[in-house]
Amino acid sequence: MSLSHKIISTPDDVLTIGQLFVAVSITTLVFYSLYRWLLPKPIPGIAYNPNATKSLLGDAPAMIKEVKLTGEFRVWCAKQVKLMNSPICQVFIRPLSKPWVLLADFRESKDILMRRREFDKSSFLAQGMACMGSFHGIYTTGDKFRSNRQLIQDLMTTSFLTNHVGPAIYAKVLEVMKLLELKMVLANGRPFSVKKDFEYASLDVMLEFAFGKNWVHTATGPQVELLSKLSASDVNLGALDQPVTFPMVPIVDFLNSVYEAPEIVEKTINAIMPKLQTWWWSKQSWYKHIFDEKERIMKEQVAIGLKNYRSGHVKTGIEHMLLREGTRAEKEGREPDLDSEVFRDEMFGDIVGGHHTTSGAMMWLAKYLTDLPQIQAKLRSVLYETLASAKEEDRLFSLEEIRRANLPYLDAVIEEMLRINAVTVTREALCDTTILGCPIKKGTQVFFVSNGPGFLSPSIPIDDSKRSSTSLEAKINATWDETQDLTIFNPERWLVRKNDGDGLLADDVDFDGAVGPQLVFGLGRRACWGRRLAYLEMKTMIAMLVWKFQLLETPPALSSHAGLEGIARVPQQCYLRLSKF
Repeated sequence: MSLSHKIISTPDDVLTIGQLFVAVSITTLVFYSLYRWLLPKPIPGIAYNPNATKSLLGDAPAMIKEVKLTGEFRVWCAKQVKLMNSPICQVFIRPLSKPWVLLADFRESKDILMRRREFDKSSFLAQGMACMGSFHGIYTTGDKFRSNRQLIQDLMTTSFLTNHVGPAIYAKVLEVMKLLELKMVLANGRPFSVKKDFEYASLDVMLEFAFGKNWVHTATGPQVELLSKLSASDVNLGALDQPVTFPMVPIVDFLNSVYEAPEIVEKTINAIMPKLQTWWWSKQSWYKHIFDEKERIMKEQVAIGLKNYRSGHVKTGIEHMLLREGTRAEKEGREPDLDSEVFRDEMFGDIVGGHHTTSGAMMWLAKYLTDLPQIQAKLRSVLYETLASAKEEDRLFSLEEIRRANLPYLDAVIEEMLRINAVTVTREALCDTTILGCPIKKGTQVFFVSNGPGFLSPSIPIDDSKRSSTSLEAKINATWDETQDLTIFNPERWLVRKNDGDGLLADDVDFDGAVGPQLVFGLGRRACWGRRLAYLEMKTMIAMLVWKFQLLETPPALSSHAGLEGIARVPQQCYLRLSKF
């Protein structure tokens, strides 16, 4: 019976094993086919790393490793362009998504940003900025974008910058100079960090820009008050090259919200699933506190501004926005929407953007002038000669004097700093199109690499037949000598000489911001709205710093040029060692 059972069951066992083998084979084939299908798919004709197409994760592991090491995505992008030796290449960063296209050619980048309407705001950047609400920067260039820009159009006029913002910048910079002098005396020849000093100064400027005297809390003022009460015995002094650490007064919660909002944006942009991350964070108490405080203060300030606007007193940024809404509502035959969240979100976004970007730029300027004493000396000489009356009278220049002064060398110093520290600009294809003759599908993210060929190294030659018609028709302005070392800080690249001498005054040279490639503020319809404000703040701060102080050498351990990339590129450290000049 047992033998009979075994004989009968054997065919069944063989069949079961066969079926299992077939099932495993089919499953393996299906999974293998699925795996092959999910692997990154290169865009035809565009250079790429072949090894990246053999992994579902593509280039992401290598990119993440680089960014963890350097803190900068742009460094990795430039390395890919150099590795592939192509002005256009592709990388595979997000699994199951289209490749990202890197474009390292200023002429074509400028054409896309200024003339080609088939490219617009990147959707993945917009998703990362969702926490900013109804801020113009999150929108594509449509009705909402234009409506917000119209609300703030009066805030970059010469009259507003001269009458409201200029005096605020001058007063805040004076306060920073007082703080630096206190630190200089207490440090007694030792270096100290000025990161917070520049950040707080820029923050105070943006608050004055937005709210004027309606806002009473400052970031810098309490620091000055604290240090003015200290004596040398209150400060722990080490060796001459050992940095001095000073106590600080905590800033109010709203100012912390301004600090933390860009960090949230940057982390969300870098997330694999930004929408999910935003949703999850929005449930957390720390996140709620940041944006509840933002809403509370912005509502309070809009209410004060509305009261002033209705009484005919319009001075601040908020009040000018309300006036603009009233004017356009009357023109359109409707009631003005003065309770809209747009006023709160737009102005908060402007405060965040202006504070974060300009403070970093001023840090870089201070670092370059410290590292390059010959450029510092040239700039000081130009300032003293141009503002000769102030120098002869042994006084600081006035706001009106620095505002009206023609200082091409100072403009060139600022422009060179911006050139070297520009972050990538990003756009998204709105339809199927081409770049340099290569097919670009709708939804493809395009990154304009501004720290690679054409910017910090010679351009990669391109056959003109591959360029777009609008690129070929456009006038070429950026024509400087690329045989020079483009990685070094040389402001004189931006100057056009008027005579045969070597002077740097306005009679000797003109500043030409179009003589070389520059993408730091973007170009075209979406170019940085606050550019004029940023230049005014940088010009005033750096002129006053060099006028009053000598920036002495700092030890190598405190002089790194490593950066952190986000909304802007900011130095990881910024130390000064000062003496009175």
